[in-house]
Amino acid sequence: MGVYRSDQAQLTFAAEAAQGADPEMMEGNPVSSSPANGLLNHPTTGLPAGSRSITVNGISNTFVVGDFIRIGTVQASYASTVVEHEVRRIESMASAGGSSTNTFTLDRPTAFFHDDDEVVYEVDGLSDEGDVTRHGDNNKFLTFIPGVYETFDTPDPEMSIEGRRFLSTTSKRNVSVFYPGQQTLTGGVSGIVLLNGWPLRFPIGTVRTFPVASSTSGSTGLTLDGAVKKGDVYILLNAVTGLVDGDYIVIGYTGDDSNSTAEVRRIVDIISSRVKLNYPLSFDHATTTAVRECTSASVYTHTIEEAVDLDTVSWHVHMKDSTETATKNFDRRYVGGMIGSSTIAAEEGGMITMSWDSVNFLNMVHNQANQKTVGDASGDDYYGASVAANMPRYGLMQAIDSDDVGQPSHNGAAVNDGTGYPTTSPYYFSQGTIKFFGQEFARIRSFSLSISNGEEPRYYIGKQGARARGPHEIKEGPREYSMSASVVLPDADNTAAASVTNAAQDSALELFRQLLLEGDYGAGGGSVYRRGFTASLKFERGTNDSITIDIPPADSGGVGSPTEGTDNTNQLNKQGIFINSAPHSITGDNPFQVDLDMVFRSLRITIVDSVPVYP
Repeated sequence: MGVYRSDQAQLTFAAEAAQGADPEMMEGNPVSSSPANGLLNHPTTGLPAGSRSITVNGISNTFVVGDFIRIGTVQASYASTVVEHEVRRIESMASAGGSSTNTFTLDRPTAFFHDDDEVVYEVDGLSDEGDVTRHGDNNKFLTFIPGVYETFDTPDPEMSIEGRRFLSTTSKRNVSVFYPGQQTLTGGVSGIVLLNGWPLRFPIGTVRTFPVASSTSGSTGLTLDGAVKKGDVYILLNAVTGLVDGDYIVIGYTGDDSNSTAEVRRIVDIISSRVKLNYPLSFDHATTTAVRECTSASVYTHTIEEAVDLDTVSWHVHMKDSTETATKNFDRRYVGGMIGSSTIAAEEGGMITMSWDSVNFLNMVHNQANQKTVGDASGDDYYGASVAANMPRYGLMQAIDSDDVGQPSHNGAAVNDGTGYPTTSPYYFSQGTIKFFGQEFARIRSFSLSISNGEEPRYYIGKQGARARGPHEIKEGPREYSMSASVVLPDADNTAAASVTNAAQDSALELFRQLLLEGDYGAGGGSVYRRGFTASLKFERGTNDSITIDIPPADSGGVGSPTEGTDNTNQLNKQGIFINSAPHSITGDNPFQVDLDMVFRSLRITIVDSVPVYP
């Protein structure tokens, strides 16, 4: 008899094209020889990713609440018309202009864009992958791991069961009746040992990826032959000459890393001039956008920059029992997760770690199809379609096994190979440096950098899934950064050009001077400088393998050690780091140690490594 053990659980994740839209291409098996089917009726703009409902016309046979449907055309074999497809469940239905047209509320938003007239098709609610020979692992996208982790908090719904007291002679001071109220879904992952930069961008913004110039000497003259949308898996190129399955391409090639929407993907399949990618796109791209093949053993630069609207993530939690019986797998999927607060930290002798401290989610689905005591399939309870699938939030999803972990479809048309598990060394604190004004005037012993997005789950009037009373959306609030550090002062004979006049000056007490200056370095050209200072944290794991945190980004302007007399009239949104506290207390620490508490307004993270695809 098997037991469920924590050491046989895994957490994987992926980015979403729209909030709450877990990305996965599923086909599903037809529910019968003559399943219900119809065509999407969205003639003006198509059906955007993130849609919570769809309109279907030309309906053949009968759809009912509780049906699982595949949205998107699937050919008998890969063809030029193949499109992204996904499976969702009908939560409610309403007539929309006639008996052959209906609007379906879905159990969770759509993950992909769909054109008008794509097929909607009823599939078996107790199957998962459909034709695994044709699709299988190549359509699993929730395969990234954040790093090395030991525990995590699952965002299972927290129910607010509220007691109500009716005026009744039978109450006798007790609650009369309990009603379910608002639901919250909050989780987190602590102490993630970073193996690469995969988890870093989500509390900050976007990531652009560009290979070094020597790695883009392959097929040239390639462009997109049609615009593509964020979340697309299929793209159309003007030519595929020289490209083969397994090649990496950079979309948004400009010759350098200046394009803020450049991204790298691997080719899984080439169908005529249509190319299937190993992972959905992170950005919209216009037609004729330049595409270039990455041909050599590439080194990639990943630049993480702030964005107003944060991308959300889906989590997939997969557990096996100790007998590893497939039918006993326990799978949960959480959608619409926004990384609200996060921490990057390290201390001497240790490794660089990151925590997703608070992650709010919109909803979840799971693989527990039914509960035997719920036997009435009629009436207005959860689903009237099938007693075999009567559990709230039951949904179809592919299993993410251990051999799926890593970059999706890592081996091209073959299966994934599990390379997301640790195959590289972590980043160590001992490999790091910190510089202020480009000079090292303090030796850091530990640091903790905190990011808070002030996110707020919002609850609106509107249809959701049966018994789902979670947030309708999660919105970002004010962003705040802070950093604390324990530093040892430099040797007293060190010098640094850190004064207003840029003269050589003993840097051992520069930290104390910065505390008193409060970022104000005097007037120049009639303007008052309250600029703050800059810092750079860099952790190098080897040649072309590093993580650099610049506070603030170098192109923010108006920061750093100023030159006397310079007229810098606009300091709005351009300041650097300010010290709140730096007590130079006399303790038993030798050499002299100071605990810093700082605030700042912006940062940029740059990762250089050999990992081509970032989620």
